[in-house]
This record gives sequence, structure tokens and C-alpha cells, in this order.
Amino acid sequence: MERSVAVAVSSAPTCSVSGEFMRHISPKIDDLVSSAAGGRWGPPGAFSVLYLGRPQPSVVIEAYRHLVDDDLDGMPASAVGPRRLITCQVNVERILDLRAPTALSGLDLDAETLRSNVGTYGPCHRVALAAHQLELWGIIAPAATGLGETLALFETHVPPDRWPILTASEIWPQLPADPRRLRLSEDASNG
Repeated sequence: MERSVAVAVSSAPTCSVSGEFMRHISPKIDDLVSSAAGGRWGPPGAFSVLYLGRPQPSVVIEAYRHLVDDDLDGMPASAVGPRRLITCQVNVERILDLRAPTALSGLDLDAETLRSNVGTYGPCHRVALAAHQLELWGIIAPAATGLGETLALFETHVPPDRWPILTASEIWPQLPADPRRLRLSEDASNG
């Protein structure tokens, strides 16, 4: 871990987070399972992270970003199999709060970095490694979708009695309509 990043993270704001969050997963899974496969707030193999988001349109856009937009073969949304949307109640603390532009700039991050392409996560990984090393429970930041928030929880640091509680589960037989396209349609009809 880079010492300057660790110092910056230790000086950055933290917060408690509560409320309803969601995530989309394989329909074969019906639980809040973290993964060490890697993502914006966890380098592959480093530690397990549970990614959650809100509001639901942000989670839908995230599904498109990972399952459709990122597909090199140009797979249409109609070719994506069923997905499960799970909803949970969160009540956690010791969360690195990156929602304010000043918090981002203090860590050499910006909105563009948070919205980088899937897999382009270097600067975010450096911050996540420092936050994990400092035993924070996770990170909350503006979602890469440009809408809503992402909450990344570090499984090894969140006490079991504070792990999110699953409250609802539903199957999407196919991906819902892409909220980005709905906004473009609304903008075009209003303009």
C-alpha cells in the first residue's frame, strides 16, 4: 500500500450508512454473497467485497454496463438470461464516504474516474486497498452509472451481526428497459 494513499484515506471522511440497497445477481443465488473476483473497490483476489447500489434504476444500468455494454461481441440485452434482484436493509458504520467532490479530490479521484469503463479501476483499487488495510468496513461513492450510489462492503471487516439483511428477492426474466435510453427518449420528446 502506498503510504501517501493510506495517509489520505485515514484523513478522509467516514460515515454510517443505513437504508435499502439492491444488487443484481445470477438467479441461482438467493443470498448476500461477497466475492474476491475483483471490481472497482477490490482488486481481484485481494479481499471479498459485497457490492450494493441504490436506487433501482442505478442497479439496472449497472447490469447493462457489465452484461451488455462490456460485451465485446455486442450481445443485445434480449440475449441476457434471467437475473435476480435482491433487496437488503443496511446499517453499517466506518464507511469511507466519497460522495462529496472534496473527498474525491483529497484522494486524487474525480467523477470521471468513478465512471471509468468496466475493468479500468487502478486509482479506485489503491484507495480500496488503503481503506481495507485501515480496517474500514467499506466505501460509499457515487455510482459508476452516474445515478445513485454504490456501497462496497468489505466482508472481513463488517461484523456478522451488522451484515446486511436480505428483505426481498425477485427474478427479472429479462433485463428491464435501460433507464439511460428511457431518459434519452424523454429528453427527445421534451425538446
